[in-house]
Formats: sequence, structure tokens, C-alpha cells
Amino acid sequence: MKELVKMSINIHIFFTIFTIFLALVNIYIVKKCNNYIKMTKRVELFTPLYYLSLSILIFTGSVILAVYKFHLKSSVFLMIVASLFIIAGAFKTYQLFKMTRVKDIVSQKKFRDFAYKKYLLDTMLLIFTTTIALSI
Repeated sequence: MKELVKMSINIHIFFTIFTIFLALVNIYIVKKCNNYIKMTKRVELFTPLYYLSLSILIFTGSVILAVYKFHLKSSVFLMIVASLFIIAGAFKTYQLFKMTRVKDIVSQKKFRDFAYKKYLLDTMLLIFTTTIALSI
């Protein structure tokens, strides 16, 4: 049983770092890519990887939580709240992305600004929860 917990924690930490890396890649793409069509193609490439990595984080966290008999510490509660914020932001980003038109510069700028802020907030949340969890 200890091997399962140790492996789940290692996978959880690896995918936390990988998710932070993917969020930074998305920040770079949204901020630096000037051509909107190229930017959307690149975001559409990395977004499924980002959310797959996030779902693996949630799954491994659930396994670890189940092994510890659902004992909610403050760091675990913080991770759950951060995950919910990230998922809620994903819905809003998807909604803005679908409303964006190719010729409409205003909606493109609105999407870019929101996506940049969302991925930046995701990165900060992931780093914050990781440092809190590792310090406890």
C-alpha cells in the first residue's frame, strides 16, 4: 500500500510540474503570437494536453485522498478549491473562444486578454498550492 501512495504522490508532483509548464507554454503562445489564426491553432494543440494533465492531477489527488481516508487537511482543501477555479475558468475561456470571430479584432483581443489572465492565474494557483502542500 505504501508503494501505491508513494507512486501516486510522485505522479501527482510530476503532473503538477507538467501542468505548470503547459500553462506557461499557453501564456507564451497567447502573448507572443501575433497572427490570430496561428495562435488559435497552437492553443487548440496545447489545451487538450493541459486539461488532460489537470485531470490526471485531480485523479491522482483523489487516489491519495482515498488512501488517507478522506482526511481533509487545509492543503487538500486548498487544492480542491484551486481545481474548481481552474475548471470554472476553462468554461469561461471556452465560451469566449467560441464567440470570437476571425474578422472581429475586439473579440480577439478580449479572448487574448482573458486567456492570458486565466493561464497566469492557473500558474500562480498551481505554484501556490504546491508550495503550501510541500511546506506542510
